Amino acid sequence: MKFLKKIQVLLLALLVCGMSYAQDKENKAAVQDTTKADVIVQPSFRGGISALYQYISDNFAYPEQAAKRSVNGTMEVEFTVERSGDITNVGILQGLDFSVDDEILRLLKAMPRWIPATKNGVPVRYKLSMPLNIRVSRNKKSSLALSDFYDN
Repeated sequence: MKFLKKIQVLLLALLVCGMSYAQDKENKAAVQDTTKADVIVQPSFRGGISALYQYISDNFAYPEQAAKRSVNGTMEVEFTVERSGDITNVGILQGLDFSVDDEILRLLKAMPRWIPATKNGVPVRYKLSMPLNIRVSRNKKSSLALSDFYDN
């Protein structure tokens, strides 16, 4: 059963391929200087991508019910990185299996604070969506791969 508690992240390089984020509409009230372009710094997981991989690897527990059914596939999740770096508005855009969906929601809600996005040096809210690839091998070990982040 130990294999159900830990996962191996196999396709970690997919996340590195690219990140893009969408600014939340509530930030439109910020004062903008129309004479120069906005400088946007994207939010990031504290410690970088490798720390995000480690967090997921250490904390994702492949549900026993899903393992029995050999649940595989791609799901899509979304969440907001607040100005404080807290993660809110966690949701499933495209589910895979109720037990896997519940575990992913638990994992995302428990995620530590991120470094928030900034626009012209001021922290802003950003909504992210991200596909996750869930695979089970013949020995019933699971893997979770993070695909590219992209905006909504």
